[in-house]
Amino acid sequence: MAKRLLWPLLPGALALMAGAGAMLAGPATRTKAFFAMQRAWAAHWPLEHGILLPAVLEPPFEPFVPVWVQVEPQIKMLLDPNDLVSRTILETGVWEPDSWHAMREHLHPGDTFVDVGAHIGYYSLKAAKVVGPGGHVIAIEPNPETVRKLQGNISASGAAGMIAVAPVACSDAEATLELFAAPESNTGETSLSRANASQTGAVVTTYRVRARRLDDIIREAGVTRADVLKIDVEGAEYLVLKGADETLTRYHPVVVVELVESQLQAMGTSAAAVTALLRSHGYTCKHSYGSNFEFAQ
Repeated sequence: MAKRLLWPLLPGALALMAGAGAMLAGPATRTKAFFAMQRAWAAHWPLEHGILLPAVLEPPFEPFVPVWVQVEPQIKMLLDPNDLVSRTILETGVWEPDSWHAMREHLHPGDTFVDVGAHIGYYSLKAAKVVGPGGHVIAIEPNPETVRKLQGNISASGAAGMIAVAPVACSDAEATLELFAAPESNTGETSLSRANASQTGAVVTTYRVRARRLDDIIREAGVTRADVLKIDVEGAEYLVLKGADETLTRYHPVVVVELVESQLQAMGTSAAAVTALLRSHGYTCKHSYGSNFEFAQ
């Protein structure tokens, strides 16, 4: 009986032993070792509350640094342990798996995936594997610093031929807008709203960025279909959809959109307004996954 109870702990114990040696190595090796231990611990610790490594084990491995990680076959990313999305992928190997599974169900080889608010490219890279060389991925990201990381991840993953990057914001009209960069602890909160970008700390910097209608971006990309449209833009979701009338009417993509009421209200709209706009195009809400909602016709 004792052996059966201890057996599930063995992989985690071995990872801890391996990590002890890594503490003597350089910062990149230490960072990779710690998060490899973290994933092993989460996978094999038999108690529900034992998800994270004890905090006392973390300091000897610090300071953490951004590291290149083979997240899965054909997806290699530079992940920053100090940034929420990157750290979550380092700790668990995934980001918002339920939302991805919802999108994956509607993607096939040769399809087109549109990623509005692509950030560092996690969804875009996963979609590229599915749609393949005969398909298209349009990754839209306005933050110049994040665009550099996005392009680096695409190149490292060998997906440059399948993913087109549009370094712009999406809105309901052509314009030049202020983009507020969120702190490094959660760069995914970068927003066209200063309030939304300040949720975890003061805005780092402000950029003047080009804003374009999604219809124009898709038309100029030369695609003949749009199968899944993912939107996560920290409160500007209504503006994106207002600029996507032709896309919604002509292509009828499945829409997976983040709806956070406080963020939407900071930009003068609401989840009810987004839902009403989609309903006017014949969409209904099929499922929700946390703050992400799946709409389809």
